[in-house]
Amino acid sequence: MLIRPICPTDWPSIMAIQAQCYLDLTPESLAVMQSKWQASPSTCLVVEQKQQVLAYALVHPWLRGDAPSLDCEISLQASSSWYLHDMAISPKAQGMGIGKQLITHILNQAHKLNIEGVGLVAVQGANTYWQQQGFKPHETSKKLTQSLTSYPADACYLYLDLQRQMTQC
Repeated sequence: MLIRPICPTDWPSIMAIQAQCYLDLTPESLAVMQSKWQASPSTCLVVEQKQQVLAYALVHPWLRGDAPSLDCEISLQASSSWYLHDMAISPKAQGMGIGKQLITHILNQAHKLNIEGVGLVAVQGANTYWQQQGFKPHETSKKLTQSLTSYPADACYLYLDLQRQMTQC
């Protein structure tokens, strides 16, 4: 399996995977998804096997304790933290360990670039999975509380503090 940056020809596969994976919320539009990629093309990734996209991750700089509203285009924001906006694995590729490989790749990249940490909003019951990966519930900004109204009721903001993780080693 190859983990690589997203290229323009990947978008039909990415949009198909998004539609297959998110059943509790309306999929975001192509323009919204691409705005994340355009904000940080080097950190938005796909997992490919035999020239077929099996998974994707949209990661971009964003303030710790905050998250963009769903279905809103973003622009580049300077921050020492990243936001994992979306990570989805094609149903036909689940159980292959792709999620663990992709998150390990993202975190290794973050460590190399001295990123302070990575935040995300877990939906559809995924908070347990993310907590197993080391993410923890984190204090949120007042702005995030408003942004979370665009997410399903079970949405939970989690953060992985990479600086603390390094000092504990």
